[in-house]
Amino acid sequence: MKRTLFAAALALMGTAQATELVYTPINPSFGGSPLNGSFLLNKAQSQNDNQSPSSEKDFVTRFKESLERNIINSITRKVADGDITDGVYDTGDYRIEVASNGSGVVLTITNQLTGEVTVIEMPVYGGNP
Repeated sequence: MKRTLFAAALALMGTAQATELVYTPINPSFGGSPLNGSFLLNKAQSQNDNQSPSSEKDFVTRFKESLERNIINSITRKVADGDITDGVYDTGDYRIEVASNGSGVVLTITNQLTGEVTVIEMPVYGGNP
C-alpha cells in the first residue's frame, strides 16, 4: 500500500506542461477567415424562422389602394390650396369629414376598419376657409 501511494505521489509530482491558449476568430467581421462568411450566412438563414409577408396582391386590391391614394392626395391638395368644400368624402377604408370653422378647416379622418379617428385642424391664412 505504501508503494502504491508513493508511486501515485511520484507520478503526481511530475512536471506539468501547458501551452498558451490561442483564440482564432471564426466570423470574418471580427478578423476570421473570409472563407467562413458564406457558411455563417447559410447557417443563419437556415435558423431564421421569420417569414416575410406575402406582397403578392391581386389586380383589384392594387387598383383599390391606388384609387384610395389618389383620392386622398386630391383632398390633401385641395385642403392645402384652400379649394376644398365642406362635406364627407368616403374613400373605402377611410371616411373624411371636412368642416370649415371661423379660423380654418377641420378634417376628421375615420378608419372604417379599426374605428380609429384622427382630427386635423388646419388654419387658413389670408383667405376664406
